Amino acid sequence: MIPSRLTVELAFMYYNPKTDKNSITLRAIMNTIHAATTDISRFLDPFIRPLFDMHAQSRPIIDGGHLL
Repeated sequence: MIPSRLTVELAFMYYNPKTDKNSITLRAIMNTIHAATTDISRFLDPFIRPLFDMHAQSRPIIDGGHLL
């Protein structure tokens, strides 16, 4: 579970503009595919995924209002 110094990269953030609004804002995107936390995420996913699937709604979340 120890990250390899040869393959680990720092996560980086970039921004995509939200052009569907009157005032253009930015949406932050994090790229963490080769980050140090990737292995622990893959390890924990089989344990957490069944809980999520059990409690998740059958329809997708459209926006923040639907989430609440």
